[in-house]
Amino acid sequence: MTVWKNDYIKINKHSRPGLKLTAHKKGIIHYTANHGGTATNHQKYFNNLSGRYASAHIFVDKKEAICIIPLDEVAYAANDGSYSGVPELKPNANYLSISVEMCQEKDGSFHPNTISRTEDVFVELSKMYGWDPLKDIVRHYDVTHKNCPAPWVSNPNEFIDFKNRVNAKLKGEKSHTVKQPDSKTAGVSTDKASKPKAKSISQMVQEVIDGKHGNGHDNRRKSLGINQAEYDKVRAEVNRRAGSTSKPAPKKSITQMVNEVLSGNHGNGHSTRQKSLGISKAEYDKVKSEVNKRLMGAKSTYKSVSQMATEVIQGKHGSGHENRRKSLGISQAQYNKVRAEVNKKLK
Repeated sequence: MTVWKNDYIKINKHSRPGLKLTAHKKGIIHYTANHGGTATNHQKYFNNLSGRYASAHIFVDKKEAICIIPLDEVAYAANDGSYSGVPELKPNANYLSISVEMCQEKDGSFHPNTISRTEDVFVELSKMYGWDPLKDIVRHYDVTHKNCPAPWVSNPNEFIDFKNRVNAKLKGEKSHTVKQPDSKTAGVSTDKASKPKAKSISQMVQEVIDGKHGNGHDNRRKSLGINQAEYDKVRAEVNRRAGSTSKPAPKKSITQMVNEVLSGNHGNGHSTRQKSLGISKAEYDKVKSEVNKRLMGAKSTYKSVSQMATEVIQGKHGSGHENRRKSLGISQAQYNKVRAEVNKKLK
């Protein structure tokens, strides 16, 4: 009996396209970035998704794991950027991998039971597809450089420990239980764990002056664990104490703000993000529109028609029009343009 239950969402263009995977080369670990949301909450959300393209195969919380998309089908989970640090997942990770999302507690951490259950999920998947957990489990970050799962991007040793525990379980060895957190960066909590008291602006300013949060404003803000609006207050006070009269940072471009939103720098919810960015509703609508455009994942392509045509001629996308289209990860209309360009080049 598997460690998850199947509760498939309906086939729809935004979260379950019904397309078949071409291989099961890797397992990709994600986090939901939705504090307090359960596996069931996410099943219901993606069953009714509209306006953007996103999903994953399995969602895990402290009580259960739910598979919402059949494991032989595509999920729109990990093709949201042109970078790919995992060559085996080129040209489109969504057709070559299984994605697993870890749910977060209300304080943003991972419950030990969630992590342990996620380990069991990957043990099962490793048995099914012959994976080596140390090589074949990767983070969303490793594929596209998206800050996901954020706690294991900022603290990669937690991810390494996770893979080691999966490997030990797979081999039948005794694995160490997940330790309780001894710092706010551990990414693990218990129900009874108390939240640390928020630091005052004055305390954070002194820590910045003492060099406890490194160099660079974005690095400092992330290290402090605060939003942009709050960090601006810290920065202003640091400048005041240092006798600085420097002008505030120049206005960010839409592209910069979109990158920050996708990296999780401005929290969840449109109102929260707008306030954190410190911009007007009209300007935020532009950011929101661009974010949604990038999140179209499998329907996006970063290559020109000419580039794709050249790859088809070189045999990089196999034989047969439908196979080539799926390999390229593009619509039929787009593929028709590629096909016409191929014929043109071969004349």
